[in-house]
Amino acid sequence: MITKIDEIIEGKGWETRRKILEELSKRPSTAYDLSKRLDLNYSTVKYHLELLEKAGMITCNKDKRNRYFYEVSKNVNLLKIL
Repeated sequence: MITKIDEIIEGKGWETRRKILEELSKRPSTAYDLSKRLDLNYSTVKYHLELLEKAGMITCNKDKRNRYFYEVSKNVNLLKIL
């Protein structure tokens, strides 16, 4: 289990997480939309979204149609890692 922000940023898969963060910084998105825009497998995107959410780098909100939208949290802006 990842507990340190260094492990998220420097660990294996960072390039994928960075791309996800870049997309989310443009606009909130669903995991499905991200997988299509980044040409990645849906389960891969979900895995990285869960890691980013646990680290407090993104937040997840449900809309009226029960779709989950992910967006960059204020913590990422503080880190200035994008």
